[in-house]
Amino acid sequence: MMCKRTRKNIFSIIISITILASSVLYLSSCSPTYPKEKLPEAIKEILKGEYGMDVDVAVAGTTLGIYHPMKGLLDISLGISEKAWDQISNLILVASRIVLSTDADIKFYCVIAQDERLPEMQIVIIKYVNDVKRGMLRSIGRSESFKRTLFSLNLTPQARKERSVEQVFDKMGLAEDTREGVLNEFFRASPSKLSDMGYWRGHFYLKDITLREFLAAQIANRIKIDFGEDEKLSALYEFQSVEGYFSSRPGDNAFVVKFKIFDQSKPGEEEKLRAKKIEKIMQITNEVVNGYEFKEFDVLEMEDQLENIKLWITVEDVCNYSSGQVPIEDIVKASGKYF
Repeated sequence: MMCKRTRKNIFSIIISITILASSVLYLSSCSPTYPKEKLPEAIKEILKGEYGMDVDVAVAGTTLGIYHPMKGLLDISLGISEKAWDQISNLILVASRIVLSTDADIKFYCVIAQDERLPEMQIVIIKYVNDVKRGMLRSIGRSESFKRTLFSLNLTPQARKERSVEQVFDKMGLAEDTREGVLNEFFRASPSKLSDMGYWRGHFYLKDITLREFLAAQIANRIKIDFGEDEKLSALYEFQSVEGYFSSRPGDNAFVVKFKIFDQSKPGEEEKLRAKKIEKIMQITNEVVNGYEFKEFDVLEMEDQLENIKLWITVEDVCNYSSGQVPIEDIVKASGKYF
């Protein structure tokens, strides 16, 4: 879970991005400063020339990826070091500066940082370019800009996958060339989910991010922050986990939110706390979809994994929801008794 120190550092970076974006857009001319044909090279040259940082750069559709290995990403407590935050800030600032001054169709950028000593651990930060622009124009505030930034510190997904397969190879006694062939054929592919993105052994595992999956991840991220760190909610609930993704099925496009949030209720209060929990998730989803004016879905599908119950709310009820107007129990359909 993101600590207060981490949030403070990200918040500071966002403020710097806003200031930089303002100057970049003000000074930009009709012709792009960084033509799309030279985009990767321009990023490498700027980061090397201005900050002495070696990076790898890739583009997947409308998503830009920047990877930087650094010394001392993590401190002795396995937290992010102050030096690392300075370098991460430089990566994000340059990424913002570039995408606001290029003719390349870049909608998202993803910054990945790993410790050279422990590349199995990575930091991934994802920003929506339009949010950077809106922050500069002050159509969204700094706090909202922070909420719209996806940040994760996790084990590198491809590393986990390959380490497990290599253990099987060792038992089988496979030769190195055979191992590489099998890995390339069956285990190295573009990620299907945002959570699978990363960098491993000289390869980007980057996907062309869509707005709908970005919003689904953002809904989950806001749920984690609110239930995990808000004092009032923490007194009522014990947050364990949340996952958000977008499911596109014939005639049924859904934001799917799976969660484990334990109700710390007294006897007789279970139904009341469950209703309040679902109402909070509903409010967060309402904030996100209305903030982006996104209505290209049919339903919000929630799954309480502790109760093994699924719940559904229509797009109309999600977008038009106002706390207190209608009891949440009246607009939610459930697969079993829940409230």
